[in-house]
Amino acid sequence: MKTPTIVWALVVLVALLGGWYWWSGTQNATAPSAETQTSVENTQAPATATPILNLNLDSKLAQYLADAKSMTLYTYSKDTAGVSNCSGTCATNWPPYTVAAGAALTTAAGISGAVGTIARADGTRQVTYKGMPLYLWVKDVKPGDVTGNGVGGFITAKP
Repeated sequence: MKTPTIVWALVVLVALLGGWYWWSGTQNATAPSAETQTSVENTQAPATATPILNLNLDSKLAQYLADAKSMTLYTYSKDTAGVSNCSGTCATNWPPYTVAAGAALTTAAGISGAVGTIARADGTRQVTYKGMPLYLWVKDVKPGDVTGNGVGGFITAKP
């Protein structure tokens, strides 16, 4: 009579594995991405979405824009609305703030300007705020660093 015991053990094992598989699948589910937009007005982030633009506060600089990880974002004085003039070594030191095609262009509360993207020569989508391309600075290593402000024509991006 060991056969029924083995069968029941297998049934229980399959049920446990099926439950684990279902549970782990629901924990790793991702929300569908939004349709690609090249320019949109600010959309406040739903409670479940991570904004691509946030606000940081500095005692000297007041409020400024930051990326999804709260790293400082900068604008470049040689850019014009919708056009990045930072490539090569410039883009190595000042990485363009990019998002995947189709990423939701949501912002944190308090940011009211138009958010969009522009196509770069390498095919990436660079985030813009009020038409101006946004950049990070390689020497900013932690959230709240603003070491690039005023360096080589770059300033912190203001809301």
